[in-house]
Amino acid sequence: MNKFLRHAILMFILIPMFGITNLFAERGDTTKVKLFDKYLWTWYGNQNRWGQFPSQDKRFERIFMNFTLTCPKGGCGEWDYTMRVYARTKTGKIDSNLVDAPMFSKAGAFSDSLRVALQPTFKTKYNATAKKTDTVPNEPFQIWMYKDNAKPFLVTDSMPAYEAGYWNILFSSTGAKVDSFFVAGDTTFIKGTRKSYKPFEIINETEIGRFITPYGKWHNENWSYTWDFDVTDYAHILRDSTEIKVFYDGWSQGSLFNLDFTFIEGIPARETYEHRVFWSGNPTYGDPGNPIEKFLKPMKFNRLQLTDKITLRLQTTGHGFGGTENAAEFSQKTHKILINGEEKFEQYLWRGDCGQNPIYPQAGTWYYNRAGWCPGDVVQYWDYHLTPFFTGSDSLEISYAMEPYENQDLSKRASYIIEGQLLYSKANYMNNVSLEEIKMPNSAYKYRRMNPICPGQKPLIVVKNQGANTLNSMIIRYRIDSGEDKYFNWSGNIAFMEESEIELPIIDFPNGDHTFTVQVFEPNGRLDESDIGDIKTVAFSNPKLTTSGKVALMLKTDAVSGIPNGIRYEVQDADGYIIKERGNFQDGATIRDTFDLENGCYRFVIYDEALGDGLYPIFQGSTRGFYSLREVGGSTIIFNSQAANYGQPSGVYASFGDREIIPFRVNMNAVSIDEGIADVSVPSLNIAPNPTLSGIANLQLLGMPRDLEGTMQIVSSIGQVMFQETISTTDAQSMPINLQGYPSGAYAVRITVKGMTITGMIMHNAE
Repeated sequence: MNKFLRHAILMFILIPMFGITNLFAERGDTTKVKLFDKYLWTWYGNQNRWGQFPSQDKRFERIFMNFTLTCPKGGCGEWDYTMRVYARTKTGKIDSNLVDAPMFSKAGAFSDSLRVALQPTFKTKYNATAKKTDTVPNEPFQIWMYKDNAKPFLVTDSMPAYEAGYWNILFSSTGAKVDSFFVAGDTTFIKGTRKSYKPFEIINETEIGRFITPYGKWHNENWSYTWDFDVTDYAHILRDSTEIKVFYDGWSQGSLFNLDFTFIEGIPARETYEHRVFWSGNPTYGDPGNPIEKFLKPMKFNRLQLTDKITLRLQTTGHGFGGTENAAEFSQKTHKILINGEEKFEQYLWRGDCGQNPIYPQAGTWYYNRAGWCPGDVVQYWDYHLTPFFTGSDSLEISYAMEPYENQDLSKRASYIIEGQLLYSKANYMNNVSLEEIKMPNSAYKYRRMNPICPGQKPLIVVKNQGANTLNSMIIRYRIDSGEDKYFNWSGNIAFMEESEIELPIIDFPNGDHTFTVQVFEPNGRLDESDIGDIKTVAFSNPKLTTSGKVALMLKTDAVSGIPNGIRYEVQDADGYIIKERGNFQDGATIRDTFDLENGCYRFVIYDEALGDGLYPIFQGSTRGFYSLREVGGSTIIFNSQAANYGQPSGVYASFGDREIIPFRVNMNAVSIDEGIADVSVPSLNIAPNPTLSGIANLQLLGMPRDLEGTMQIVSSIGQVMFQETISTTDAQSMPINLQGYPSGAYAVRITVKGMTITGMIMHNAE
C-alpha cells in the first residue's frame, strides 16, 4: 500500500471521530492519592507520610506528583528554600550501629541521669479563693529498667517514681512569696557506659522530585500555584503502602503545602523495573582539604537484561555564595560524565532563564540566573542514555567529573546537592508520540508571558517521542473551536523519551474567547501504538483592542547605584518585524513616546539588559520605575505596571524580570463596545462569596442590556475549560455558579456577549 493511500484511509477513519467527540481518545481511569493537605512548614526538617498507593497489578501510562503552595493568613514565606521529596522503601536487610545501651528510661525517654523520688511528691500553688498555699500531688511515672546484657534493649523491670529536683514556693495570704524549699528526691539513676549494637532495617530513599520555593513575601492568602512532576519512572516503588518523606531546608515559616499523586492507567512508554541510587548528598565544592572527588567516586554497574534501556539520571543544584566566583549558586560550571574513563557527556549546570519565571513578580532576587535552579520552580534533572555503550561487555563504569575549582574563602561554603540514579527500564512501544503541552495560544497562568497571541501568529506545541524508534515524521491536526480541521506534516529528529518544541503554521481567529485543539498521530508514517495523551484542548483569548491608531507610552526608568538601568523597548508587528526601537536611557529618566500604527496586531516588548529585574529594583537606595500603554484620544488602558497585581501589592508588576511582552490590537474601524450594547456603562462581574468554601457562589453581570445571548465559561488556572453553557444576560444578572467537586485554586469566570468578554476571578478553597 503506498503512503498516499494509507494516509487517505487514516484520514477517513479519524476525521469523523474529530467532528463527533472533540477528544480523540480519553486518558485512562485516574486515581488520586493525597499525602499533605495544607501543611504549614514552619522550620527546617522532615515530614513523613504513609500513602496507600495502587497495587502492583495495575499499570500506569503516566504518574504525576502535584505540588501546590498556598499562603496562610499573613502571607507566604519570604525566602527561597529547597524542598526534596523522597520515596522510602524497605529492603528487608538488617544492619546495626554501636550505641550506648540504656540502663534505664523514663517511660522510654532516655537521659544521661535522672533524679527522682520513690515516695510521693507534690507541688505548691497559691489559692486566691482561700488565700493560702495549696499542695497538688505529682502523678507517678514508670522507670523502665534494662538489666539483660544479652538483650540490652529489652525492658526487664519497671518501678513507679515521682518528679523531683525542683523548688516549691510558700505564699502569704496576700499571694506574696514568703519562703521556698527544694524537693531533692531520694534516688539518682545514671546511664553508665554499656555499649551494644542496635539493629535496624535498611531503608532506601529515592529522590523523586526537587523544588525551590518562591520569594513569597508579596503573596497573600488568595495566591496559589501547582507544579506538576512526571514521576512515571518511579511506578515500581510508588506501590501499595509507601512512605513519602519531604525535606524542607527553611529556617522560617514557609507556605501551606499540598502534595498528591495522580495515577493515569495505561501502559507507560518507558517502564522502569529497578533502580539504584548513588552520589546522594550535599558535598563541599572547592575545598582542597576535602575535595569533592572523595564523594564522587566512580560507580560500576552491570546490565541486568539484554533488552534493558539504561538511563543515568542526575539532579544537581549549586548552593552557597560569597566565596570565589560566587560558587556554587551563582557560578557557571560545565561538568563531565565519563563512561569507562572516556568523556561522553557534558553537563552545563546553569539555568539562564530565571528572568522569565512564570511565577512573577516575587519579592527577592528571583530573576538572577543560578546553577541548575530558579526560585519558584521545579528542578529539572538530566537524563543520559547509556544503553549504546554496552558493546562487548555487560558492565560499565560511570564517573562524574566536576570542573576544577578552588574556593579562596572557605568560610563561604560552596556546595552541590546531588543525587545520581540508574534506571533499568524496557520500552513498550516502537512508534508512539504524545502531545505534552500547548504553549501558544493558551490562557493558562504558566504561559501568560507568551500569551495572548495575535491572529496570524504561529502556535507553539511540545511533543515527546515515546517510541523506541527515533521520531522522524508525524501528522499534526489542529483547529479553532469546532471549526475546520487543519493538518501539518512534520519531519525532523527526536530521540526516544526526548521532547521538542514545534511551531505550527499561522492561525487566524475572530474576536472573543476560543478553544484550540491539537492532536498528533501517525508517528513515522505508522499508526500510533498508543493514542493516550495524543490530544489537548486549551482556552485562549484575544489581545486587548484599541480603536485609535495612536498608542502612547509613558516610561520611567529605574536607577541602581553603579548599574545601568539597561532598559530597551521595541514594537513588533504580527510577523515579528521591529517597527520601532529605543534604548540607552538615563537612570531615573521619564520617556514619552507615541506609536502611529495601522490596523493590525502588535507586540510591545520591554527588556532589562543589565540587572534583569525589570523596573523594580529591591536594593536599598534604588529608584523604581514604571511604564504604561494607552490609546490616544480614548479610554483603553492596554497595560499599566502600577496597577494592582492579583494577590500582590500595587506597583510590583514592574518587576517583570529580563523582559516582558504586551500584545495588543489596533482596529480603527471598530468601536469599543459592539453594536447593540454601546449605550450602556462598562460591564462588570460581581461574584460572592469570594473565596468560597462550599463551592457555591452567586454571579451578577452588571452594565449589560437584558435578553442578549452569551456564553459562560469556568476556566482553571492551567487554562482548562471546566464548564461551559449558553446563558442570557437576563439570567446572568443573578445566577449561581457551582464549583463543588473542583480542586482548590483560582478560577476565571468568563461571559462573552456579542464578541465582548467580561472576566471575573473566584478562589475556591475546597474543604
